Amino acid sequence: MNLNLITKSALKEVSKAKSEIADAKKEEALAIYNNLPMPREKDEDWRYTEIEKLKLENFAPFESNASIAATDIREDLARHGVILTDITTALDKYPAAINYFLRNAKADKDKFTALNAAYFAHGYFLYVPKNIEIKEPLRFKFKVGGKSSILHNIAIIEANSRADIIEEYVNNEIGSEQLNDSVTEIYANNNSNVNFYHLNNWTGNVYNFTNLIGTTERNASINWVSGCFGGKLNRLKIDTLFNGQGSNCSNLGIFLGKGKEHIDFTTNVYHNAENTTNNILVDGILRDESSSVYRGLIKIPKEGQKTNSYLANHILKLGDKTLANSIPSLKIDANDVKASHGATVGQINEEHMFYLMARGLSRQEAERLIVEGFFEPVIQKIPLEELRERIRGMVRG
Repeated sequence: MNLNLITKSALKEVSKAKSEIADAKKEEALAIYNNLPMPREKDEDWRYTEIEKLKLENFAPFESNASIAATDIREDLARHGVILTDITTALDKYPAAINYFLRNAKADKDKFTALNAAYFAHGYFLYVPKNIEIKEPLRFKFKVGGKSSILHNIAIIEANSRADIIEEYVNNEIGSEQLNDSVTEIYANNNSNVNFYHLNNWTGNVYNFTNLIGTTERNASINWVSGCFGGKLNRLKIDTLFNGQGSNCSNLGIFLGKGKEHIDFTTNVYHNAENTTNNILVDGILRDESSSVYRGLIKIPKEGQKTNSYLANHILKLGDKTLANSIPSLKIDANDVKASHGATVGQINEEHMFYLMARGLSRQEAERLIVEGFFEPVIQKIPLEELRERIRGMVRG
């Protein structure tokens, strides 16, 4: 008996989406999930992550054991057509949700994307119509409880509009392993601007698999800021699809591993249109016996002429028992582009430690200052002051 299989009856018990189209997509995702094998460490997308040890059947029945605290939409914004509701209501009520649902979060991408598409029953739906600027950040805090949480979110920002979105994930420890599988789809239409902030701060034995997927149309921009903290296995994958000319993206990431935690951080950019711009900076620190892998892909097909794309990754190891891997890559089929990448993995500079300790600091205090100084160039680039201070606090522990 294959314990990874999910029965159709179980799916219908969990799903609250009544739309026939959405149900059909979920049924299709269920079939894909049941047929897809678990990924393996030797797979390119999972290299250096020991995924084989994870047994998904241990987290069944898959449920959305998470509470969501969300911003209330002001009455004036609601009058102008801004919609914020739960995902299942949106799929039942709003055509836009159906049209965009799983457009880029294809169920056949991998086992965890298929699981999410087939089994989610919770999440948010945000729709911002044309020519609307939302000045205050929209905040979503997910508190995961129970054995499993499957969440799916969609944000659609129409032409000439702007929004700041903050997602934060935490958990209530239950004394045993927990699974979080979340997907957020972001659609930035012509001339729109989205600043998207993602923070996860896990405690205990959490297996986290989060996929953020953003699409930019003509002259649109998505600015990602993300922080990964804690978790037994913490995987964050950010995919950006440049589908419109003149669109751009920045991506700032921070991760901090301690104990025996493993951080798996991936950024993929696909320059599918001309004259697009991308800049990625991901920095991480490893303590104790923690480990990490960073994968960064820049892909430029023939259609992506006049692209300007850059990525950099820096990892600081605080101890001989840490393990860091960095895999930046370029796949370029266009001939009129500027693209480059850089990566460094290094140990703490003992001369710096000696200098600080000679001035009366303990080794722990000196190390804390070095850690804060290492992250500060990234933190200073974060547009939102409250997030800068929040991440500084998380870095300090």
